[in-house]
Amino acid sequence: MRAAAVLTTALILVGAVLAVPAAAAPASRCAAGTWRLAKADLTVRQSAKTKLRITGGAGAVLVLGGGKATHRYAGSAKLKESGTSGGAQVAGWLRYRGTLRLKAKVTGTRLTATVSSATGNATLKLRQTRPLQLDPAPRGLAALLKSGEFSGVPYNAQVTCSRTALKLRQTGTSGGAAFTGAWSYRRV
Repeated sequence: MRAAAVLTTALILVGAVLAVPAAAAPASRCAAGTWRLAKADLTVRQSAKTKLRITGGAGAVLVLGGGKATHRYAGSAKLKESGTSGGAQVAGWLRYRGTLRLKAKVTGTRLTATVSSATGNATLKLRQTRPLQLDPAPRGLAALLKSGEFSGVPYNAQVTCSRTALKLRQTGTSGGAAFTGAWSYRRV
């Protein structure tokens, strides 16, 4: 995207100044490249008494282009888990490690990945500290995606981007629960 396209146009209307951002390039053009996650913000709601919020994950790297999406989790921060499960307060964390690869494309403003193509050694580790002490072994991320369980990986997301920022938003169901997610990235 050219520098002129990211400039903000100021309009003066009846004594008020409103900032109107210049039009962004189509996501299919600006999304290709290497991106570092600034923050993920995920919500999982299974019932009125079960709602979890998962935030964090800074440092994960996403590479888009060439018909694929590659997620590299080495050195990424943990995600904090909070909320309620069956009405009881929940606390814990999730941590991703390894590399996940999927066939993927950005068409218009949508990132679409083929879940059945997921490969790699990426794992998801969950540790719950409240209400129960749970510390199961890490699980393979490709297998979680393929089985439809919660993975926290964007695979069918709305895309907005500029020369320096990428935002992915996804809603749907995961593991029988309503899921919303927003991932904010910066170009590397």
